[in-house]
Amino acid sequence: MGTLVRPASLPDGSMEISIDPARFHDVFCADLPAGDAAFMAISQRPVSATAFDDPATAAAWRAKPFWAVFGTADLPVAPELHRFSYDRVGSTVTEVEGASHFVMMSQPSIVAGSFARQSWPARRI
Repeated sequence: MGTLVRPASLPDGSMEISIDPARFHDVFCADLPAGDAAFMAISQRPVSATAFDDPATAAAWRAKPFWAVFGTADLPVAPELHRFSYDRVGSTVTEVEGASHFVMMSQPSIVAGSFARQSWPARRI
């Protein structure tokens, strides 16, 4: 992501990273209003740089059902990577055409509906 990521050194020698607020809207949430994106950009919490290096201790998808929703206009995580990863673990997937990385904010009804359909089986009345 190059200059998109802003690293910051901490007093203990560790690093944390955040996303450059000037690029936040275009890269993460182009399908949201500019005002919402500006607020998200300035209110983001930095993450420890080691978060991307820490291995998972267990893969929950091996023992539990897995559902996923992603936008086809996601720039931080390419749709091809979403498809590959979700197919590999046997996920039930909903692709939202034209939605950004923040599909849960730009298309909340689609996201909620996707999980509701999977979580609560139809009941006979």
